[in-house]
Amino acid sequence: MSWKKIKLKDLGWVRSAGVNKLSDSNQKQIRLLNYMDVYRNQKISNEIDFQIVTAKDAEIKNANLEIGDILFTPSSEKPTDIGHAGIVIEDLPYTVYSYHLVRFRPDDAKKFNPHFLAYALNSFSSEKHFITRATGTTRYTLSKSDFHSLEFEYPENPNEQTAIATLLSKVDEAIEATKNGIKAAEKLKKALMQNLLTGKLKPDGTWRTEDEFYEDEKFGKVPVGWQIIKGNKITDKITKGQSPKWQGFEYQDSGILFVTSENVRDGYIEVDSPKYLPIEFHNKIKNSQLQKGDILINIVGASIGRCAVFNLDVQYANTNQAVCVFRPKEENDSDFLAYYIQNGYTQQRLLGNQVETARANLSLGDFRKFKFVIPETKDEQIHIADKLNEVNFTIQSKQTKIQTLQRLKKTLMQNLLTGKVRLPEGFIAQFESTVEVNHKIEIA
Repeated sequence: MSWKKIKLKDLGWVRSAGVNKLSDSNQKQIRLLNYMDVYRNQKISNEIDFQIVTAKDAEIKNANLEIGDILFTPSSEKPTDIGHAGIVIEDLPYTVYSYHLVRFRPDDAKKFNPHFLAYALNSFSSEKHFITRATGTTRYTLSKSDFHSLEFEYPENPNEQTAIATLLSKVDEAIEATKNGIKAAEKLKKALMQNLLTGKLKPDGTWRTEDEFYEDEKFGKVPVGWQIIKGNKITDKITKGQSPKWQGFEYQDSGILFVTSENVRDGYIEVDSPKYLPIEFHNKIKNSQLQKGDILINIVGASIGRCAVFNLDVQYANTNQAVCVFRPKEENDSDFLAYYIQNGYTQQRLLGNQVETARANLSLGDFRKFKFVIPETKDEQIHIADKLNEVNFTIQSKQTKIQTLQRLKKTLMQNLLTGKVRLPEGFIAQFESTVEVNHKIEIA
């Protein structure tokens, strides 16, 4: 069977009048499908944690949801956030949609596999359609005609629709399982940091006993063999970078790698799109020249307190004034100290307990006088850091896997949802069987 193109206006009708989030004791309780529920879910099911509101009988009748209904996000502050589609794939009793959404109801909900439709209406071509038609300056919106004019391709064979949806769903399931693995690893990392970096837990996995602590007037229980020491005593240098302000300055393709606060992430330096200063500026910014093992800490703005060890293999690198360069002495381990600074308790001490009272910025003096409670020996610091590095490696490996799966999904959608690549006949015939997505899928 062949593929066809069709516009949404030829399939059904659009309705925008949904239900608000208010509650009235004189009205019936109902489940509400919100904007973010659609933004985050291509498939609308009972697994969503719906908000409970109330509505009038007429509102419930007009804004009810049925299998095959398509919900769109019609407005947002960013054009890339509009036009997201969610398809109702199962019965949703006592459920209505929010007035922040648009509902499209097909005349024949059985014409398409709803899972296939979810992918088709969230494809690259659909996204492009909505972005080019969005109107606004501070907030972008779509009209009913923008939804009616949306065109997409589909195979007439319903088995091919289902086979495509099955394959893409398996990729999504793999992505979701990997994300859950990351959440579990991050939860473990947080627990390990809270216990290893306070000395409650030893690197060998055993807990310290009461007699292995001594009492400090300010910090309470401190492990025996740990010291309370100021930042200026454990570093060779505490400085910050320089923002380039030279006349006629332009970034180069090579030279001095320029690391900004945006590049400093939690635990790693991200330079996917590197910027370079001209090499002749080296002497002007020599004081803040980066070395391997330096800890970079953001000291200004929304990412204040975020830090990572600089371990990039480059000859010259520098940073800007929004970043503190914290260079540990030889007898201290950079990885350990970076984890120590990232730990929640340390962040509270640096920035304040409440967001409302948090410092707008940190000074170099804050780090010089800040008191660290750390093991006296570098060996113990390294052993603690190694335990945390193991969990970090797991997280990073899973993040890499997600990126690979997302690239695979993008390629599959671009090819399978346009008919450029057709699935084998045998695959389509057996679409109801379990599909394993752990082998290589080559796109011709």
